[in-house]
Amino acid sequence: MQNDILFHLFLYSGLLDCTRYGGDKTMPAPEKEYYNLTEVMERWARSKVDLTTLLDYARRDILIFSVYLREIGSHKIETVESDGSARTNSVFSMHFSSPDSTYQPIRFLRANDARRVLEAREGEQIAVSVLYTSKERNKESGTGYMQPHYFGPKDLLITKEEVERFEKKHKLSIGSRAEVLWTWLKDASNQKALTIIGSAIATVSFALWTLYVHLLS
Repeated sequence: MQNDILFHLFLYSGLLDCTRYGGDKTMPAPEKEYYNLTEVMERWARSKVDLTTLLDYARRDILIFSVYLREIGSHKIETVESDGSARTNSVFSMHFSSPDSTYQPIRFLRANDARRVLEAREGEQIAVSVLYTSKERNKESGTGYMQPHYFGPKDLLITKEEVERFEKKHKLSIGSRAEVLWTWLKDASNQKALTIIGSAIATVSFALWTLYVHLLS
């Protein structure tokens, strides 16, 4: 009951975005399993994390970066030439795997490769010849490619698990001020303290009002 009252108080005061929280009945959508770097920097803005900071984290290998490795198999590419004619190119792909295997699109980068990609300038794509299916990035989870994959800074991701691990380890401040305030207000111990403070303010206000009326009479 107290949470509902506090929610509506901040919702109607404009401190909370109803579209973000889905009102008081709608369940939020499941969270995705990874974030792009823009989303990570927005999430960690209160801790003053920018692209330069992420580059430093990559260089020191204290934050693990990943990419989404697209695998669409055989496909066709249709292009329109300058004279208006259409051209279709067919791409054939062969892939051998066990029947019970599942494709893992999220691949992890070594620290030096993540650093190289982050240092890429506009229009540059960095060749990466080894990717890993495990965040441990050990020999068993690595795959080497004779033809390397090319990535730019916009291709880099950080998994939800890695984001939460990093936040917990380094005690980062996350979210907007309104979100932090809402989290604080939802805490039962804080609500109890607010109730006591509110009661005290009400008592003092009533006493002052009584004194004011008495002086006027």
